[in-house]
Amino acid sequence: MASKILRSDMLGGYIGMANIKSEIRNISKYFPFYQRRRAESYFTNEICHCNLDAKDRRICYFHGSKSKQQASMLKMINIQLSEGARFQSWIDTGLYTAKSETMIDNIPPNYEAVVYSSIDDIIGKFASYNNEQSCEYIQILNAIKNYIDRICLQIDEIDPEGKDDRLAKSKLYYQRMITNSAESLEEALQRIVFWSDIFWQSHHRLVGLGRLDYLLDKIELQEDDSEILKIITDFYDTLHKNYAFKSNKISKGDTGQIIIVGGLAENGVYFSNRLTYLLIEALSEHNLPDPKILLRVSSNMPEDLLRLGVRCVSTGTGCPLLSNDDVVIPAIEKFGYTHSDACNYVTSACWEPLPYGKALEKNNLADINFAKVIVELYHDAHFCECRTFDDVVNVYLVKLKEEVNSQLKLIDSLKWEEDPLMSMFTDGCIECDKDISKGGAKYNDYGILTVGLANAVDSLLNIKRLCFEENTYSLSQLAAVDDINNQQVGILKSELSRNKYYGRNLDDSLQMTNLLTDYVRKLCINYRNKFGGKVKWGLSSPNYVECGKITGQTLDGREKGAPLAVHISASAGVPYTDLVEFASSLNYDGVASNGNVVDFFVQRKLICDNTDKFLAFIKTSISLGFFQMQMNIVSSEQLKEAKAHPERFPDLIVRVWGFSAYFIELPEEYQDMLIQRALDSEKS
Repeated sequence: MASKILRSDMLGGYIGMANIKSEIRNISKYFPFYQRRRAESYFTNEICHCNLDAKDRRICYFHGSKSKQQASMLKMINIQLSEGARFQSWIDTGLYTAKSETMIDNIPPNYEAVVYSSIDDIIGKFASYNNEQSCEYIQILNAIKNYIDRICLQIDEIDPEGKDDRLAKSKLYYQRMITNSAESLEEALQRIVFWSDIFWQSHHRLVGLGRLDYLLDKIELQEDDSEILKIITDFYDTLHKNYAFKSNKISKGDTGQIIIVGGLAENGVYFSNRLTYLLIEALSEHNLPDPKILLRVSSNMPEDLLRLGVRCVSTGTGCPLLSNDDVVIPAIEKFGYTHSDACNYVTSACWEPLPYGKALEKNNLADINFAKVIVELYHDAHFCECRTFDDVVNVYLVKLKEEVNSQLKLIDSLKWEEDPLMSMFTDGCIECDKDISKGGAKYNDYGILTVGLANAVDSLLNIKRLCFEENTYSLSQLAAVDDINNQQVGILKSELSRNKYYGRNLDDSLQMTNLLTDYVRKLCINYRNKFGGKVKWGLSSPNYVECGKITGQTLDGREKGAPLAVHISASAGVPYTDLVEFASSLNYDGVASNGNVVDFFVQRKLICDNTDKFLAFIKTSISLGFFQMQMNIVSSEQLKEAKAHPERFPDLIVRVWGFSAYFIELPEEYQDMLIQRALDSEKS
């Protein structure tokens, strides 16, 4: 197809894949010089990569303000109505908006305003500020109104006599968006779907849904439970509709579409409502990996709600992830959130807490790799000169400081793409007349992750045991662990694999873990970004495979390039109770509150045959004080069978990182890792 570029005050048009790279170079010249390379890299990586079958892509770059670009994008969207559908939803997967800086995403928009106010009401509110931000927002909102008019006209063309009841109702819902607040659950959910689609369309990724039970608490539920379950199921199906497009590149399923339910209120009373239960029940009865649910738990939550959460987990969907308000809320308060904002926390795409609708809060910007520092340790000339184990630890800490500082320097260099759409949903921006990309939000903190802590703890304690307690190896022998020509290396690697410490409720393990995490705490506590925001970090990361690929042999028996340890997990033979006691003994306060997930495997039969005992285990674990928890409910046999015969297991769901996915769609390295972890868990 010949390439066509439409020009007026915009660039846009149909671009055949054969010509896309030349068109990318053509379009990128309209950016300022310093942004050209960023723009070309963005177009090449994002637009040329597509896991859909569309033949053409349209690049949408508008010379001028970002609000003008987003408003003009709305004119170009190809509307795709579905006759007979309860919820109308589409994403024009061939249409891309341009950017030259880092996109602000992985933040769930707070949809409260668009549910309980009309677009006209919101325009009136913004107009009262009469500042630059209000003009940006009003331009987008007027474009939304025109977009809705286009949708209604297309409904009339498809169904001029109004015979399709669902389309007629959809038209009414769209018209009421402009002039009225939502009155029913179905109408409110259609608004959330509509605005979520606009975020996805404007190239936001990992768009969460927020606290839906709390957000919709003012909506009177007039239907009976069975009808509400049908509405929620259709809502889930609608969110799942563009599953492949919404997924991150590495794995289908990582969409960030997380729904938060339950939680402690400001007065310490646990909040839940009828919708809390029905959102979980609908997921447990509807075998989909996406969207996913996070259940905020507490010692004083209703037992029947926790039981329902356990029942949902036992179905094998990987949901809900449990987030312990008794620990999380005090921890993020110490980080700097007000009590009110801490009690109203949501999470980023997986588990990282942030204030709802009030924050820039990019929470997965970098990874501190504890395991990589182990490799640097034994390659350092000072390693073999150490006379005591304390000397070894001190050399490690010097290297760890370099690793932490390099990650802080990396995030310090970030520049954010202007984003009036996200600003419109974020408290503080309109009041201070500043875009979210310029620090307009109430909170402007960053978040980083950590990986390989278990590998580092086990490696250091192996050094202590082998070189300073048993004296069976010298430091120079350990330093040669990756020398394939050394005949003793095989024996050494076997010895390194023999003892595992991390995840066990042992003094040595806890002391070493706390020593390393307290050191990172001290390095991060005084960090401030260009907006005055702080940084928080946590003991979980989705990058245990990717970081493992670039990390050499560690001194815990792990081979070069192999995956690093997963979140807060333990090796074979460690009971769940020990792992939870270990996790509950760690300090998550303040800067260490960026998601800390206990992760383990359970066989479905164990839960189903011992439901009351398993429920008691979860209740005890909450009281002990874990931060967050997720489980895979699957056996190694199932996983091995599914890998060998994928056609027999099209619907087998597993928990990966902080999301759920179909096992057969995962890359082979993730399948193998899950199989090995399941095998290890069955030795417990």
